[in-house]
Amino acid sequence: MRAIRKLSRYVIPLFHAQIPNSRYPKCYSDVPFENWGMTVKNSPKFTFLPTTVRGVQNVVQFAIKNNYRVRCAGYRHSWSSIFSQDNEIFISFVNLHTVTTLPDPMSLIPGEYDPSKVPDLKTIELKEETVPGKKRLCRVGAAVTNEEFRRWSVAGKAWAFPADVILVEVTIGGVNGPICHGAGISHKTLSDYVHRIEYIDCNGKLQVVDDPHQIKAAAGAFGLLGVVTHITFELDAMTYAVMQPLKEDVGLGVPPLTKSDIPVALRSDWYNAPDAAERIAAATAEFEKRAANDYYSEWFWFTYQRKVWTNTFNTTNDPTGAINYPDDGNVFLQWVQGWLGGVITTVPFFNAIPGYWQAQLIASLGMAALPPTIGESKTPTYKTLLPDALHFRRGVQNMRVRDLELQVPLSPRKDDPSKPDFSIIQRAWWDVIKLVYKDAEAGNDPSSAMRLALEMRIMGGSDILMAPQKGNDLGTLSIEVLTLPDAVTDDEWHAFAQKVVDLWMSYGGNVRPHWAKEWEQFSFKGVNARKYMKEVAYKEHIPEFRETLQDIGRQHGWTLEQLKNRYSNELWDKMVFE
Repeated sequence: MRAIRKLSRYVIPLFHAQIPNSRYPKCYSDVPFENWGMTVKNSPKFTFLPTTVRGVQNVVQFAIKNNYRVRCAGYRHSWSSIFSQDNEIFISFVNLHTVTTLPDPMSLIPGEYDPSKVPDLKTIELKEETVPGKKRLCRVGAAVTNEEFRRWSVAGKAWAFPADVILVEVTIGGVNGPICHGAGISHKTLSDYVHRIEYIDCNGKLQVVDDPHQIKAAAGAFGLLGVVTHITFELDAMTYAVMQPLKEDVGLGVPPLTKSDIPVALRSDWYNAPDAAERIAAATAEFEKRAANDYYSEWFWFTYQRKVWTNTFNTTNDPTGAINYPDDGNVFLQWVQGWLGGVITTVPFFNAIPGYWQAQLIASLGMAALPPTIGESKTPTYKTLLPDALHFRRGVQNMRVRDLELQVPLSPRKDDPSKPDFSIIQRAWWDVIKLVYKDAEAGNDPSSAMRLALEMRIMGGSDILMAPQKGNDLGTLSIEVLTLPDAVTDDEWHAFAQKVVDLWMSYGGNVRPHWAKEWEQFSFKGVNARKYMKEVAYKEHIPEFRETLQDIGRQHGWTLEQLKNRYSNELWDKMVFE
């Protein structure tokens, strides 16, 4: 009655007996599930792999008949408890071989995305222009990956997302559901560009939400509205990014508020030079100019490194001199680097060496892999299509990490309340670097809890009700610390990350974590994470979110109780429905 298939490190029983193949998509029974971040493990009763709207509807009808809850997953890059539970129904929009295979060769497979040869949930269809020649709607299947959309966008050279996450090994639905984002102070979250949501409701019916108010809940609903099948985004006319990445002195790339904030181990020759104050002032002016004006703005500091990687760029309509970046050779090299990083960090010998040396090795390799590399100028220039600039790294998902990310609202400047005060960004950045070196200042080894990188992006606010950036009218600092899984095994990560949370939460304003990253195990201002999110961070927004869902339900013929019974899980029961 069952065929047993070996798949990665799982044994997958293909289920035939109770679910006829004529109506239902491919289904596996009792398959152990583990998310990409290795923080969530459970055993759904059934795992379905639908490729069509009708297939999704049939799965939901089966769930209704047998009283199962339904939750979906896209494709990697997740840490929080947003998934299905034991003995419930789990829908994967990517086949199980792909989602469990490391390294994943997706970005290496040649060929352009051809929407005429794909199933229903992977279609890409251009719709009407909303601003002639400048903005256009595009209907995208929830199972489309960022790599597939990038290839479609680059092939057409006409329309592109204005902002996006770096990763290509994720689905559009997976990026949109937990309200992910890109960078640049003029950009909001990806969910803010949604104009229409198509979903299968808790009665198994295909429904549409396009009301401007309702979309603020539906566009970032964490799967609670139902199974989203297609999303209509507003794209921008294609432009070209002029990338000029820099490797700058750590004290000047993101200057500290006070020179003495720079740990002794990171001080360069200029630190004691007569013109040190002038150099920091000039660097601060340059930093603020990038933060306030550049189309895209992002900074990396790899642990213990003496330089920071600055990646900010602007766009142009002029295609002259444009190249494919990264080219095929660099894509392969990036993929290999990610693969080797994933291999190295799982080898017992590597995990047996002290965390300090793990960080030194991985951080040095990470910094060396970013441009300018050997043979390039200090500030190489790449003019490339915007989607390629947004996805400048491929194969990132081949190396697992742990990740804490908070969204810090930018406060107004005292001399001009209409403009953001960027000093909070400098403070948040250097508070982490100082925390890494705090033990070293006392004569011990620096902290080895953050074994990979400190990363930050500057972005705008959001109109989406449950977005962490909601209400940040002057902009948002999106800042994160990343480490290797072995730091968790060594029992170093949690205590360090909690200290980081305490520092970033101390600045004032409504600081909130990224929903898809790590947050549940920490306390916020001494309050349990779930309690803080519900009663402080989203005190006003959760009731409005729930009421908006209820309004949608009145129009579409379902109730909140039905929604909870069909599409919620233990986390959302507590956060939204109680």
